[in-house]
Amino acid sequence: MSLSIHWQLDVAAEPARNEPSARTALPGLIRDLRHAGQNRFDYYAQVAQATAQTAFDGLYLPFRAQADETRIVASALAREVRGLALIAEFPASVGSAVYAAKQAVTFQRGAQGRLGWAIAPDDAPNARAARGDTVSDGDLTLRLAEFLTVAHGVHSQRPFSFKGDFFEVEQGGFADPLNRPAFPPVYLRGDSEEALAVSARHGDIHLFSATADLPSSIAALTALAEKAGRQVAAGLLQPVLARESDEEAAQDAARLALPPGTLVGSFDTVAADLAVLVALGVSHIVLSASPQLEEAYRLGQHLLPRLRARLAARPIAA
Repeated sequence: MSLSIHWQLDVAAEPARNEPSARTALPGLIRDLRHAGQNRFDYYAQVAQATAQTAFDGLYLPFRAQADETRIVASALAREVRGLALIAEFPASVGSAVYAAKQAVTFQRGAQGRLGWAIAPDDAPNARAARGDTVSDGDLTLRLAEFLTVAHGVHSQRPFSFKGDFFEVEQGGFADPLNRPAFPPVYLRGDSEEALAVSARHGDIHLFSATADLPSSIAALTALAEKAGRQVAAGLLQPVLARESDEEAAQDAARLALPPGTLVGSFDTVAADLAVLVALGVSHIVLSASPQLEEAYRLGQHLLPRLRARLAARPIAA
């Protein structure tokens, strides 16, 4: 079993410094030479390039309702960086599962198979309604299952027919060349029993939160997947704060509002902590920290080599 390490690019996080709407006004005697043509996508590209240069395996773009569309951001970045996986998260309420699948395979053709599909957890009813999604809470799991069933079906079968409560296809399916690329791996997340059950039937990688009880959660996921005749990899959304020493990390942590479950310590300490999580069965890690650009360089240069050295010294069990 190999380990994939991704960096989180949050499209709703700190703005690009040169974005016109985010600029700090300068005193009247100072001439502003910042280029007006630079925008937020230039910042996304900087983060992607930092991630690629420091040997991360990919970028994970979480869905944000009031921010840029992650799949469009990912498609733009695919031409900026080579070899980097791009995992775009979006809700199952995006519309036609057939058209979403077509978008995915087109992306795969243009980016040499580097797309990952991450389905966003469902928001509260009022937040979903604000986006035009009025499906009841009790039907959300069924809608997700149908969405993924249809998307996979039109990619792998021709003719493909399906009639469900939310999606219907009659004698469909992709012809050559759309059926050639591999379907993107599906990332699902959540720590509840229901979330694990959905992943066991429809996911490829399940991302746990940093506060999950990993030993029992991974065991439950594995058992459910085996019952469904499938294998689902375990992943982790892990915020970190790593510095040269434990003392420096503790000082910075004391003045920052860190997400629950953040790993705090020296590069060696955090690398050791991550190695323990890998030993529990985690094979995909999404690291996050703020500010995104600077921390991508810091952790890519100092944390990842230490972690990979530890894992090379004690190979991950197959």
